[in-house]
Amino acid sequence: MLVVTAVDLTRRELALRLLFARFPVEEQPTRLRETLLAVERGSLNLDGLLLATMTPPAVGELPSAELPVGAALVMFQSDGIALVWPPVVSCGAADEIAVEDVLMTELCRHIDATDAKLAQSLLTPDDVVESKLLARHGFTHGADLFFLARTLQPIDTQFLSHGPAHDSPLAHRVITTETFDASNAERFASVLEQSYQHSLDCPDLKDFRSGAEALASHQLSGVFDPLAWSLYSIDGHDAGVLLLNEHPDQNAIELVYMGVTPELRGNGLGREMLRRGLQLASQRSRAAMFLAVDCQNTYANAVYAEFSFAELARRRVMLRHRGPSARQ
Repeated sequence: MLVVTAVDLTRRELALRLLFARFPVEEQPTRLRETLLAVERGSLNLDGLLLATMTPPAVGELPSAELPVGAALVMFQSDGIALVWPPVVSCGAADEIAVEDVLMTELCRHIDATDAKLAQSLLTPDDVVESKLLARHGFTHGADLFFLARTLQPIDTQFLSHGPAHDSPLAHRVITTETFDASNAERFASVLEQSYQHSLDCPDLKDFRSGAEALASHQLSGVFDPLAWSLYSIDGHDAGVLLLNEHPDQNAIELVYMGVTPELRGNGLGREMLRRGLQLASQRSRAAMFLAVDCQNTYANAVYAEFSFAELARRRVMLRHRGPSARQ
């Protein structure tokens, strides 16, 4: 008989070892140690960690011990997004598909019992089996992402200090910037929300949340510093936002979001914001900047290539929206 339960403290390490079995053997001890430390510090919540066990038939009068056969994880963020790690099944499971489905069923039940608006899972492009598993439980393909990074070196400072080229549409226009605070939060949210319109970056999510909700969500990645969030204006008109968050443990800065309003696109503002963002990262002595971008966003990818960003990985985004269709 298959049984799925939420993991208590006594079985947490067991469930995590199962969950991390998908990673190279040499990485697993480090991942386990760092995860347990994060839980101990209070920076990671594993209340959504699930363990599947199988009880074989009893032999004679002796009861059979529970056999751990799989684990899965869902983590709930304060922005209404549930992050899903699909089931990992042990080699001791007699019916792998049955274990996967029972774990996913319970995981989705957990999600539907909360006010989460969206469940999200990131897979590698060749995770065909996991894609089909998630699809059976109401997930759909949302986007394919490039994860890009660029190292920063002292020699970059001179290159990054140059402003717009003399033939740029921005060369003779007044560009001003403001960092984030309570007095301009609504303007940040308005520009961010406008930037979703006709965007090539994850267009299926443009109506998922308001600009204010997105700002709250973007603060959750890394270490939020309002001085690294910039609102750009052209000739007095709010035009774009650049949101950067620190990752001190990686000596890096993440470009969390960059967007321009539809009316002011085509002026090279995205390029200028990225240049200034890289300059800020360099001034803070960070070793690198990294980001994620929709593979179909050809304009943004061309700009990132121009600034020597290189691909680190690709991921397929699988989404499950809240509502009756997700539960059918």
